[in-house]
Amino acid sequence: MKIISVIGYSGSGKTYLIEKIIKKLRIELNLEVAVIKYIHEHQLDEEGKDSFRFSQSGAVFSIIKNRFDESAIFLKKEVILDDLIQWLDDSPFKLDIIFFESFRNLPYPTILCVEDLNHIGSQLNENVKMISGIITTREFTQLEELNLPVVDIEKNFKEFCNLFDLSEDL
Repeated sequence: MKIISVIGYSGSGKTYLIEKIIKKLRIELNLEVAVIKYIHEHQLDEEGKDSFRFSQSGAVFSIIKNRFDESAIFLKKEVILDDLIQWLDDSPFKLDIIFFESFRNLPYPTILCVEDLNHIGSQLNENVKMISGIITTREFTQLEELNLPVVDIEKNFKEFCNLFDLSEDL
């Protein structure tokens, strides 16, 4: 299972990028994807909803499922990311790739999404393999001074796959 981190400031195109990548991975490579997102600002479950009430009552897991085969799992416990990765890897649902969105400084290959060049320096770390996000609306293919490719997923999906060693035989 591959793990890819996506970082960047709010509004830099992280979620949009992940959406586009997921669609292409499903359609072109038939890969199964999970996303784990760090939410800075708001609560995940809503006060007054049954799942919230179950968690507040002391349930470690509160799992909801609707008639559209959509499910959500609320876990009211500190989760170590390595344990969560292992749990997903051991699950009965085959996964090929996990994307982490907005977790800073994870030890995994990382995509840095930025809106403009001024946002790169403060966020750059040794795990960044590629620049993407809103900056791809401009004409860059490589940031020479950083030796990092700037990849527009719509135009260069194959380059993304090569950078992260993704293929049909994952």
